[in-house]
Amino acid sequence: MESSLVQLSPHLYCFTDTCQVYVLVDGDHALLIDSGSGAVLDALREIGVQQVDWVLHTHHHRDQCMGTPSVQAAGARVAVPEYERHLFEQAELFWQTRRVFDNYNDRNTFFAIGEDLRVDALLEDYEVFHWRGYDFEVLPAKGHTLGSSTLVVRVDGRRVGFTGDLLCRDGKLYQLHAMEYAYGSMEGVLFTIQSIQALQKQNVATCYPSHGDVIEDVAGDIQRLENRLMDCVRLGRGMRVAGRDSIPEPVFLPQPKFVPLSRHLLWGGIWTCSNFYVVLSDSGKAMFVDYGHAFWPHMHMGPDHDGMETMRFVEHHLDELREDYGVTEFALVVPTHIHDDHTCGIPYLQRHHGTQCWALQEVGQVLADPAAWTSTPCTFPKPIRIDRWLADGERFQWEEYEFEIHFAPGQTEFHSIYAGQIDGRKVAFTGDNYFEAEVLEGGQIETRPYQTTVLRNSFQLSMHRRCAEVMRQVAPEMICPGHRDVLTCNKEKLDEYCDFIARKERVFSNLVSEPADHYIDLFWARLLPYVACIEPDAVQEYRLLLRNNQPRAVVYEARLRVPTGWSSTEKYQSLRLAAGARGELVFQATAPAKSDGRRRLLTAEILIDGVLQGNISEALVQVRPSGG
Repeated sequence: MESSLVQLSPHLYCFTDTCQVYVLVDGDHALLIDSGSGAVLDALREIGVQQVDWVLHTHHHRDQCMGTPSVQAAGARVAVPEYERHLFEQAELFWQTRRVFDNYNDRNTFFAIGEDLRVDALLEDYEVFHWRGYDFEVLPAKGHTLGSSTLVVRVDGRRVGFTGDLLCRDGKLYQLHAMEYAYGSMEGVLFTIQSIQALQKQNVATCYPSHGDVIEDVAGDIQRLENRLMDCVRLGRGMRVAGRDSIPEPVFLPQPKFVPLSRHLLWGGIWTCSNFYVVLSDSGKAMFVDYGHAFWPHMHMGPDHDGMETMRFVEHHLDELREDYGVTEFALVVPTHIHDDHTCGIPYLQRHHGTQCWALQEVGQVLADPAAWTSTPCTFPKPIRIDRWLADGERFQWEEYEFEIHFAPGQTEFHSIYAGQIDGRKVAFTGDNYFEAEVLEGGQIETRPYQTTVLRNSFQLSMHRRCAEVMRQVAPEMICPGHRDVLTCNKEKLDEYCDFIARKERVFSNLVSEPADHYIDLFWARLLPYVACIEPDAVQEYRLLLRNNQPRAVVYEARLRVPTGWSSTEKYQSLRLAAGARGELVFQATAPAKSDGRRRLLTAEILIDGVLQGNISEALVQVRPSGG
């Protein structure tokens, strides 16, 4: 990769790499702020540097530190933020123990390195790191990551800040998806507001971000970003769902019962973990719309979430169908989307009752092969057999009912909406896309619909536009959502829903640089399979799925970066994609002859039009012990 070393002031340089690497020079010695790919080492000779003494990292992401082992090998020591030490020193343990199925942790620790990195010092909050007369003040900079730090120091007579990915020039975020911490939350927005307000008080003349141009108008850009973040806060609905209304336990205990919505349509009730519905046929057969847990506590989303037993499914409601509604066959289940809280009961139905599963192609591909796709959150580990694959826009018949199904990439990319006439009403099963919330408008509390947003579930701006189009096309009278109450629907409600999507797109687009989707879309590159366990010396094939968010045709180049002991070609493969197009590259990796029994990180190194992006997309691999 062709790179340049730019002098910013007499003793400070910038090297453009996978991130901006800043070089502070004192004679023939240097200190680096982050290391990028490590290519900076070759450029240092140009400015007479013989020895790099230290690398100070602003945060743990691979684009910041993938080259640090090379710099260490040349004699440098490494200091890291104190709250991210484990993501450097114990990176292998992190990947070995990281939850991959039923995962509701959206923090972007998935961009951690794959092999342990020796740490020589900690950058402790509100302490000072000293080097050759330079005093680096360490400030907490929660936002882009939980443990990020800002380093404030006086260089060449000016007080400057090395801010990592806290903010970019013109008051923008580097990546919007980094704002998600807990599942579906935007806690990073709050943290970023706090961090930039703290930075404002430092009165720095210039900020040096990890990506993009130098920030000269520090106060102005901080104010612009704060205004944009507050626009996000004011969106309110869908940015974080606070939970359900309290329901007294005696209402549904000791035995929960169905809520009849009409003669042939039953609802599991608001007290179920996630709503499921049953369509009754006069033939005695039943069709399930999703089938998850009976109660919310089965989700174990609190302190016990890391236990392997957290998604243990317990059968429910089937006896009631037989005894009270005359059901003789649990014939069919059609999942609205991929998430475990809606699908964890389907393997039970298939195994014990011979239930068929029909699914939209985009949904079924994940359910059938969850190990390949578990880079997306909330995948259930047990594969689900798909008996019929449905296409976008297809009409399908089940018993006396006709349904239409549509691809509706909303709360997750892998989502459908389907609808049909049931007992004289057009009913839409909308999964986790469409909900209503109370908002304050003109001093009055009003209830308005919204489209849920979970960026970690894979998101491009066009996806929610499509959801708006689908809902207008379906035009239901009743909405059966995946959580909360059943809803009535009319043109006014659909107009409000579509308006929310349009307004959200404007806010999101204004928060990042152009092209917006490139900085919003977490999965513009995705490696499949995400999890693999193979035999010693075996060959594993990988597919790198790419989508071009640029407004022009670009050339992608990529190769695999494999763990120690593995092998793969060093040669790049290339693919030209038109604007908005998708494509894929196929690679092979060969496992070592012996297993160490540990899960390892494998990544795809990607260039766009010859510019190195870093080790962007990851997968996890393990060699099966002999005889295992």
